[in-house]
Amino acid sequence: MKSCYCGIVLLASFLSVSSFGQTEIDTTYIKPRQHKILARTFLSNNAIEVYGNAKYYKPNNPLNVGVGLSIKNTIVNARMAYGVIALRDKEKFGRSRVLDIQVHRYSRRMVMDVFIQRYKGFFHNIPRENKVELNPSLSVMQIGAEGAYLFNGNKFSARAAFEQSEQQLISTGSFILGGGAYYYKMNLGDSIPVESRIVNNLQFGFNGGYAYSVVLGKHWLLSGMATAGVNFGNEPALVKKAKINIYPTALTRMAASYQQPLWATALLVLVHNKSIYPFESRKLNLTSVNLELSYVRRLNHFFKGRS
Repeated sequence: MKSCYCGIVLLASFLSVSSFGQTEIDTTYIKPRQHKILARTFLSNNAIEVYGNAKYYKPNNPLNVGVGLSIKNTIVNARMAYGVIALRDKEKFGRSRVLDIQVHRYSRRMVMDVFIQRYKGFFHNIPRENKVELNPSLSVMQIGAEGAYLFNGNKFSARAAFEQSEQQLISTGSFILGGGAYYYKMNLGDSIPVESRIVNNLQFGFNGGYAYSVVLGKHWLLSGMATAGVNFGNEPALVKKAKINIYPTALTRMAASYQQPLWATALLVLVHNKSIYPFESRKLNLTSVNLELSYVRRLNHFFKGRS
């Protein structure tokens, strides 16, 4: 199998404009950036890890190179990435096929995430025995969306923390309340002994947490956002019969950025943990891990930057 990654996303207007309208900001805490265009280049590594049968299964996913473009006060907020470098030897760790499209939108009061992910081909590393157990048939499909409301969005800027389109002037935080819905389809392959190898699971629920940004001088910003909650769901046929299970869920988002008036660099880490209980005796955990190192250039016109 050919290991590849690609994603092209053009945000629709419902993701570009907060449903809560335009909130006035406290300019003591937040400084808007006046530039009209945000151009981005980035390196990223995204993966879904599966925990089942007391083993961790990982994909042999590639390192991705991408570009992005945002135009202020429009619906244009697009990103494109392509996997170029395999991080592990394909002969030893197997080959993975990857489709991973994600949208992360940061507005004044809302943080919105959309995930369309499909991974096939995993391995389990046994370091004590210097062995690798391959599971080429193991596949995971995850389709979902989450939204979170920021109660202190006029002082805490998610855009400054995770998008570098604004400047946070004073350290502050915000409580968060949100929810989401997810659909999972898995083929557990040959390495996880279960009653049925095909798993379908539909979940919806709510979560809460806190976000905080620490301003270190004029240029450095450290930010974190963590939520925890519960999802309700089961196989779609059982959901229709009101047979509902409860699943814990947690999401952590961290960022460190160095900002100048015309450019910025940032390291973003996103970890999302979900549970699936398709069988009474066995439990599956899915952990989505996203790492991104980006360079952002602020422009007023294409091919020409202005302060």
